[in-house]
Amino acid sequence: MMSSKLAGLLSACLLCGAAGAQVDLLVGGVTTPAAFTTRYALNAGAGGNVAFIADPAGTSRTVISTTVRDTDPAVGNLMRTDYYPLNEALATGVRWYGVSVYLPASWAVHPYPAVVAQIENVGSTAPGLPSLLSLLVRGDNLELHVNANYLAPSSATESNSASQVMMLGPAVKERWNCLVVRSDWQPALGSGAVTLWMNGEKVYNAAMTTSSYVGAAQRPRAGLLFPGMMGVPERTLVTDFISVGGPNTTVSQMYQNSPCSAYISGGNIQW
Repeated sequence: MMSSKLAGLLSACLLCGAAGAQVDLLVGGVTTPAAFTTRYALNAGAGGNVAFIADPAGTSRTVISTTVRDTDPAVGNLMRTDYYPLNEALATGVRWYGVSVYLPASWAVHPYPAVVAQIENVGSTAPGLPSLLSLLVRGDNLELHVNANYLAPSSATESNSASQVMMLGPAVKERWNCLVVRSDWQPALGSGAVTLWMNGEKVYNAAMTTSSYVGAAQRPRAGLLFPGMMGVPERTLVTDFISVGGPNTTVSQMYQNSPCSAYISGGNIQW
C-alpha cells in the first residue's frame, strides 16, 4: 500500500508537471470567495467593490465583478479595483497568461481610458515606466499598448522606451474578450519574444526583441484601473480568473480554460 507521504509527493510532482505542460494549477486560477485572498492580492479603494457573480454570458462559470466609483479613495494615487495572482513574478523566461474581460450593457462610452488588463513590471529600480502590456478601453475601442526598454534602470525612461499602440477594434459590450499572451521575458537587446492573441486572432508577434525592463519581474493583473480621470460616476467590469502557463503550454490550452472556449477552439485559432 502506498504511504500517505509518498502519495503526497507523487501528487505534488504531478501538479508540477501540469504547471510546466499546461495551465498552471498552482498560481491564480479559479477559486472561491473564501479562498480568494489565498490566491490573489486585491487593490481596491472601498469595500464591496468586488463580487463573485454568475457568468453574464450564460455559462455555468462563476466570474468576478469589479467596480470603481468616483467617490472611492485612490489606491497609490490611482482609482482602481484590480487584482493579481500571488507568487507570480517572473523576471526572465517563457510564461503564458490568459486574462478575459466582459463589458456589461451599463458600460458608458467615454474618451477617458480605462485599463482592464495588464502585464505590469514589478520591482523595477526605474520608477515611472509603463506596464509592459496594457489592454485599454478608450471611447468605444479596444487598445493594446506594448512597452519595453533594454537600458539600465538609471537610464531607462518612458520617453526612451520602445512603445507600440494597436487598435484591436470596437469594444463590444455583453461579450467576452479573451486575451492570451505568450512571452519570453528578456531585457537584453534582441533576445526576447512576445505573441498576443485576442479572441483567437493573433494580433501581435515580435521575435528577437527586447520584451521587458532591466531589473524587473512581470505579473498579470485584471480589473479596473484609471491612469487619469474616470470621466463617469461609476464603472463596473466583469473579469474571469487569471490563468498562467509554463513553457510547454499552448494557445489552445489557454483558450480551452477561458470563457471564450465555447466559440474559440484549436480549429479557429489564428496561429
